[in-house]
Amino acid sequence: MRGFIAAGFVSLLAACAQDGSSPTSASADSAAVIATQGSSGSSGGGAQGLTVRVRCERRTAPNRSKISVDGNNLVPQNGLFQARVRAAGGVVTAPARRAIGDEAEFDFDSNPNDIAQGATAISATFISARQGPDVIGEILNAQGQVIASQGVECENR
Repeated sequence: MRGFIAAGFVSLLAACAQDGSSPTSASADSAAVIATQGSSGSSGGGAQGLTVRVRCERRTAPNRSKISVDGNNLVPQNGLFQARVRAAGGVVTAPARRAIGDEAEFDFDSNPNDIAQGATAISATFISARQGPDVIGEILNAQGQVIASQGVECENR
């Protein structure tokens, strides 16, 4: 009987640990979606557990567009990757960046201070409401192939 109770307790703890109600790393002032691509994912790539997180916001006073595209579980580790964003303002691709381990982060911004700190420049009106996702973020491998993609609705501020 003790073994049965212990097994039930362990199952309960495991279920609580996987509860989706815990805080996430996405900030409260931006939209965030995480897409997972497995070995049979529609975007290809073949990496198990590959994820892309896209966050974005558009501000009206002053006008500003801001997008973050983050890849995790990228293969090969420390490899070169790019990010591309598509929105009403067009398509912009960030320069290649070496992953740190299996992670790479890309920022796109219209704020001159953020651009000076390394963000890829986009126009202040790059993001606008449209039918379908406001922004589609993609991670590209060293050969320029899309390995993960996610569309999101952006927050208006």
